[in-house]
Amino acid sequence: MGNVARKRIGEIAAVGTKIIPWEQVSHPDGANAVPISSPRPMVIRLDRVSKHYGGDAIAAVEEISFSVEQGEILVLLGPSGCGKTTTLRLIAGFEAPDGGRIEIGGRTVAHDTTFLPPEQRGVGMVFQDYALFPHLTVQENVAFGLHHLGAEQQRNRIAESLDLVGLSTLQGRYPYELSGGQQQRVALARALAPGPQVVLLDEPFSNLDADMRAQIREDVGSILRQAGTTAIFVTHDQEEAFVIADRVGVLNHGRLEQLDHSEAIYHTPATRFIAGFVGSADFVPGLVQGERIITELGTFPNQQGLSVGQAVEMMIRPDDIDLAPDEASEATVLTRQFRGADNLYCVHLPSGRKIHSSQGSTKLIEPGTRVTVKANPTHVVCFNINGLAQ
Repeated sequence: MGNVARKRIGEIAAVGTKIIPWEQVSHPDGANAVPISSPRPMVIRLDRVSKHYGGDAIAAVEEISFSVEQGEILVLLGPSGCGKTTTLRLIAGFEAPDGGRIEIGGRTVAHDTTFLPPEQRGVGMVFQDYALFPHLTVQENVAFGLHHLGAEQQRNRIAESLDLVGLSTLQGRYPYELSGGQQQRVALARALAPGPQVVLLDEPFSNLDADMRAQIREDVGSILRQAGTTAIFVTHDQEEAFVIADRVGVLNHGRLEQLDHSEAIYHTPATRFIAGFVGSADFVPGLVQGERIITELGTFPNQQGLSVGQAVEMMIRPDDIDLAPDEASEATVLTRQFRGADNLYCVHLPSGRKIHSSQGSTKLIEPGTRVTVKANPTHVVCFNINGLAQ
């Protein structure tokens, strides 16, 4: 690694990106993390941002509000058509909002008559298909957003960015000569090279196979964190969101239903939709009686202080359910799905309802076996008839 590749570009933006050599990113114990003061300044702020298309009464994005701190990685998670990519495009400046305010680095970039184009917002973008120029080399692709710099500055910035993503030796190759993972890294290097205030990534791993996707998302997460880069991902993959995010925002029908840390999203979802979308979940009817919630699976503490007599649905995840063969029981195993690390059982309850249980891969219970069903939820989460957590 030459002297040029050892340089940093951390002061090239108002909220800079620090370049750390790839060898250190691959071995975090040897890396120097970026010191971040607390509290950290807000880099992105959305205030009641909305977007409709073609006069449609249904909003693609409906009054979304959130903020992102310097150095934070926020993931917007949701199914197709939920508004996550539209939100990213509004931040980038590819779309204009119908209402609300967007701020980047303390500067308003969209509000009423104010609208700054993408090139004036200080954002870097990594597209789902990478959007590399096929007729340009790796080096030329990374240089695309650096035309405002002098020749020497461009060379230094390119060298630093390629060193960061571990592609210094491939700068003369064309995109078709690279693997999917290498192309993804080129796209990230191109986004980071100008020193943006925030990097936006639109499902950047969706074109990779499962094994490569897991490795690349780990690499990208390490690169962004050690460079101190503020980033917003969008994805429909909950595992991907949980692995890479500092916080996760779950969108549904254009609305932000919950924004929190991954553990809170999974264990204490704010809505029934989130409970079912983020991980597997069954919902068992219950009735609140004082300090207890009475259900078919047993009695559980009324941890949420619900009103007496209230009818609710209690969330049960497959890993909350234990099974034991019992000829005297009226619950019966319907199916078993072997999934490698575990077995997923579908159990028919006496009421006619079905519930799922995740058991170890070596615990085999044949379909048709009568079983005792024991629920041990780590968190008792109940929803009202409108699907809202109580």
